[in-house]
Amino acid sequence: MKNLLRPLLAVALSLAANLASAAPSCSATYATRNDWATGFVVDVVVTNAGPATVSGWNVKWTYGGPVALTSAPWGANVTISGNTVTGTDNGSHPSIPAGGTVSYGMSLSYTGARPTPGPITVNGTNCVTTAIPALYVDPQSTAAIWVRNNPADGRAADINARIATQPGARWFGNWSGDIGYATGSYVGAAAANNRMPALVAYNIPARDCGQYSAGGAGSLADYQNWISAFAGGIANRDAIVILEPDAIPQLDCLDANGKAARLQLLQFAVNQFKTQAPRALVYLDIGNSAWLAPAEAATRLYNAGIANAHGFSLNVSNYRSDAESNAYGNAVRAALQQQRGWTKPFVVDTSRNGNGPNGTLWCDPAGRKIGVAPRVNAAGTQPEMTLWIKSPGESDGCAAAAGTFSPDLAYKLIYGY
Repeated sequence: MKNLLRPLLAVALSLAANLASAAPSCSATYATRNDWATGFVVDVVVTNAGPATVSGWNVKWTYGGPVALTSAPWGANVTISGNTVTGTDNGSHPSIPAGGTVSYGMSLSYTGARPTPGPITVNGTNCVTTAIPALYVDPQSTAAIWVRNNPADGRAADINARIATQPGARWFGNWSGDIGYATGSYVGAAAANNRMPALVAYNIPARDCGQYSAGGAGSLADYQNWISAFAGGIANRDAIVILEPDAIPQLDCLDANGKAARLQLLQFAVNQFKTQAPRALVYLDIGNSAWLAPAEAATRLYNAGIANAHGFSLNVSNYRSDAESNAYGNAVRAALQQQRGWTKPFVVDTSRNGNGPNGTLWCDPAGRKIGVAPRVNAAGTQPEMTLWIKSPGESDGCAAAAGTFSPDLAYKLIYGY
C-alpha cells in the first residue's frame, strides 16, 4: 500500500488535573503513518481531562529496538536515550488548560522490523495503551474472489488495484453460520498479519424496515445470543466493529414497544463488546447527514448506549460527500458534548462518495465514484478513520441481488461512470 494510505502512528493521552502532585488518568492509541520500511512518523496528542490547568508535562515510552530522529521534531522537545523517547514542552505550551490539548510529532528511523512502543508514561505514571495496526485487506472479499476467478477480464487489473487490494469491512449476519467461529476466524487471520480488521454486525430484528435488506434475528433472545457470540469470537484482539447500520435512524419504522426493544438490544450489544472484546473499537451507526438532525442523532446515540461505545459511524452504504459527512459528524459530536459532556470520535464510509449523491437515488445510482481510500487519520482529528464499510461493487439490490458483486458496477465506481 502506498505511504499515503498507511495509517499513522498516533498517541492520544489524557491527563488528570495537577499532574505534578496527582497521578494522571491517561490512555494511548497507536497506529502508523507514512511507514516506508526504514522509518515512520509519530503524532502525539496530550489532553488535559481534569478541571484545572496543568503546568509542566512529559511523555515517555521505550521501543523494543533502536530508533533515531530523522529531522527536527515539531511542537515539543524530543530526546532519545537508547531506545527510550521522551517528549517535553519546548516553551510553546508550558501549561495545558482544562480540556485543552497539545500536539507534537517526530519522524523516526529504524532497522529491521518496525519497533513497537512499550507502556507510555505521563510524568512518570503508566498509561493504558492500545495498539492499532494497519487496516486489514480481506483476501476473501467478493472483489478479490472475482479478480482471482477472472484474470483474463479486461477490468480485472483495475478492480484489483483500486478495490480488491484496499482494506474493507466484512459483513456478518444470519448468513454467517456459527457466528463466534466466523468472527473469530476473520479476526484471527487479521491478527496473524498484524492488521486491524473491520467487521459489520448486521442482524438486528426487523432489519432495514423490511426493505431490500430485510431480515435479521428472529427474536430478541436470538439476537442477544448472536451478538454475544459475535463479541466472544473477537475476544481480546484488535478489531473495528460497525454496529447495525441504519438501526438507530430506522427506529421511526417501529412502534413504541419495538423502539424500546431495539434500543435495549443495542445497549446489550455495546456492553457485550465492552466485556468480551475490550480491544474492539465499536461504532454505533447513526445513518447519514441527510437523515437526522444532529441534536436528535446525539439523543438517539445516548439512548442506544454510546457511553460504552468508542464512537459512531456515518454514511454507511451512502454517497454523501466528505465535506457534508465531516461537518455533520462534528455537529453530532458537538451535540453530544452539549447534551452529555462526552466527546466521541466518528468514522465515515467513503467507499462510494467520490462524486457525492445523485439526488435522492440510493439503489446503485449511476455516476457514483469510490472516495478517499481507507486510512486512520492524524491523532486528534475527525473523522478518526475513513473506511470502506460498503464493499465497492456489491449491489444495493438494483444492479444485481443485494450484496452480489457486480464487476460492471465496480468498474464504473472506479471511473465515476
